[in-house]
Amino acid sequence: MVMEPTFRKLYAAYLPAKKDARILDMGSGNGEFLYLMQRAGYESATGVDLDPKHVEEGRAAGVRNLACGDARSMLRDSLGQFDFISSINMLEHFPKDQLLELLKLIGTALRPGGRFLCQVPNAATFFLPLFFMDFTHETPFAPTSLKQVLEMTGFVNVRVGGVRPVVHGVKSAVRFVLWKLIEAGLSFIQLVEQGPTNDLCRIFTANIFAVADKKADAANA
Repeated sequence: MVMEPTFRKLYAAYLPAKKDARILDMGSGNGEFLYLMQRAGYESATGVDLDPKHVEEGRAAGVRNLACGDARSMLRDSLGQFDFISSINMLEHFPKDQLLELLKLIGTALRPGGRFLCQVPNAATFFLPLFFMDFTHETPFAPTSLKQVLEMTGFVNVRVGGVRPVVHGVKSAVRFVLWKLIEAGLSFIQLVEQGPTNDLCRIFTANIFAVADKKADAANA
């Protein structure tokens, strides 16, 4: 799930500049992320999910362009057609062999210079291991392994971050400050135990996200 403040202050900056861009949201569920993109002006954004119940719930709530089906079939039929593809809490449901195939399909469905955005549970978190709270999860991700698999499957300019509290009021400001203090404490403990580490090893949030690009000259590579 992505709340509107997180969408506006974290993810919106990575969306295409053109509002008429071709966008696909995979594993849409009831269309929460798709709905937020449509509200932001990307009215032609489409979504797909395997669960007909979730799709019907989304349509009943006013989400447009939400289809029931297998995202992989749509990707296979969409060579180089999308400017932006998103996947919120979906990748972790695939075994490793199928995951590699899926990421390669995403790459082929993107236009050169297109962008992929995903969110997954952080298996390296210490306090809320979301990955292990759902029996249908197959592949765990830490920030380092998420970056690794995206680069293995041909993506470039891969950026990985934590889904931290965002400030949108007094209560959220308090949560933000408290989280920064907790984060500093955990970083100190890690420094004492392991010595200096890279930035990816200091992401402790329950969820993490990645943004990755397809090479702009991929068509000629």
